[in-house]
Amino acid sequence: MKRSHRLLWGGAVAGGLYWLARYFQPRHSPLVLDGEVVLITGASSGIGRALAFAFARRGARLVLVARTVEQLEAVRREVEPYTTAVLVIPTDLTDEAQMQHAVDLTLSTFGRIDVLVNNAGLLLAGKLQDQDPLAMQRVIDVDLRIPIRLTQLVLPSMLAAHHGTIINVGSGFSRTPTPLFTAYVAAKAGLAAFTDALRREVDGSGVQAMLVLPGWTHTDLLPPEAEDYLERQGFRIEHPDEVAERAILGLLRGEHEVIMGGAMEKLSVLAERYAPGLMRLYWRLRLTPEWTAVLSRVGNQGEGVD
Repeated sequence: MKRSHRLLWGGAVAGGLYWLARYFQPRHSPLVLDGEVVLITGASSGIGRALAFAFARRGARLVLVARTVEQLEAVRREVEPYTTAVLVIPTDLTDEAQMQHAVDLTLSTFGRIDVLVNNAGLLLAGKLQDQDPLAMQRVIDVDLRIPIRLTQLVLPSMLAAHHGTIINVGSGFSRTPTPLFTAYVAAKAGLAAFTDALRREVDGSGVQAMLVLPGWTHTDLLPPEAEDYLERQGFRIEHPDEVAERAILGLLRGEHEVIMGGAMEKLSVLAERYAPGLMRLYWRLRLTPEWTAVLSRVGNQGEGVD
């Protein structure tokens, strides 16, 4: 093939790839947060609390959902100076009637739900054979079934309005399956797949679906000794405020997926996708007795849905 022909074909391929990249690139969202109604589950602490602050500072009207009323009221008092309205709904999301009540009360109070943030979750760690079956069932229920069901309850009003965003707070573990977190990984991987499928289902309706994948985050689920150990191993521990701000930036940009964490976590996602054999070797070397002992103490062992 002549050099001129090779250049021509090369240019055509490059142009085609550029067109595809532009075609599939997330579009800038027209969402304006001022006055938007945002329902956040697990809003009493951690990433949920940080999201409440981040949305409030941008003028959104908030609906805070969690089990513990005292913690919810504390968050309400903290965010009230930044927003025009805060509705607190103490809710046990494992109870269908209470979940339905939270949606109905939000719609009757504000007339709409513009953003649903499925953030509430549980984290369970340890060797699979040592985990409590009831705790595993609860993790899968809270981290997967409840976000699906709550989305199902909220979606009709969004579709009717041709406007809305579902934000599912998952985990980087869903893209990089991590030993000692098997049930949690399964639930979060299911949540990621649910988000992807939902996005395709509602495409063109005015409703968006976004997945947020935090890495190791400074919350009550991560004991100080585990944080210290992970940092010594080269992992970056993020603050919930970082996760919240990056999530909202992704929302405003119209991104489909926001991957958090440091360079090691993001490299792991790529390696898992393109070099799974390398990741298998990595975990064979990484899964030391010390790693197992420290990381098995991470999480809330199936207690609480805040």
